[in-house]
Amino acid sequence: SSRATLRVLLVQPPVQDFYDTDVRLQPIGLAYLKAAVKKHLPHVEIIIKDYHGGCGRRTIAVPDELRDLVDYYPMADKSPFSTFHQYYHFGKSFDEIEREIAELAPDIVGISSLFTPYYREALEVAARVKKHSPAIVIVGGSHASAAPESLLASPDIDYVIVGEGEKPFVELLLAILNHTALGAVSNLAYRRAGELVFNPVGENFPIDDLPPPDLSDFSPDAYR
Repeated sequence: SSRATLRVLLVQPPVQDFYDTDVRLQPIGLAYLKAAVKKHLPHVEIIIKDYHGGCGRRTIAVPDELRDLVDYYPMADKSPFSTFHQYYHFGKSFDEIEREIAELAPDIVGISSLFTPYYREALEVAARVKKHSPAIVIVGGSHASAAPESLLASPDIDYVIVGEGEKPFVELLLAILNHTALGAVSNLAYRRAGELVFNPVGENFPIDDLPPPDLSDFSPDAYR
């Protein structure tokens, strides 16, 4: 077939919070991963989807954990606290994300989990992927590095990459492509026979060997 050996999708999840800022996050880490994969595994097809930035917002219910705040912020007044009046979903809806990923039919989905307050959104994306496909789900980012157990507790997540991700991600894709053992993949955390396994953390590619981030999936004016 004309299809690439592997189709990889990298996802920045939406965010649920009281407020968001325009300066948050062009997914530059994902763009570095894409560039590294294109350099080392040029036959792999790799796409980035930012489901957070530039996708608007809609009001959602305040989560139970924050319900105690509601009585304190009854109206949208002019005070700084008015930012806590409504709770929002910033980004594409999970239903839209689910449909789009199902249509793309990736073999591997890499999800960015940068901030602990938003790790549930990363878990929800993983759950939506697994509803339709046997795709392998990998999570990386600051939260993944700090609390990999919180992610591997989910049956929807297959692997977590701890620390800098470019070299481990390339190594993991190679192991998947070649059906080789995972023990040699640095920085990898995963479940084996019910136990959590943490491979040793290794050095990343030398900084001079890292290609510049691949921003080709974004319009340049979409971020501040």
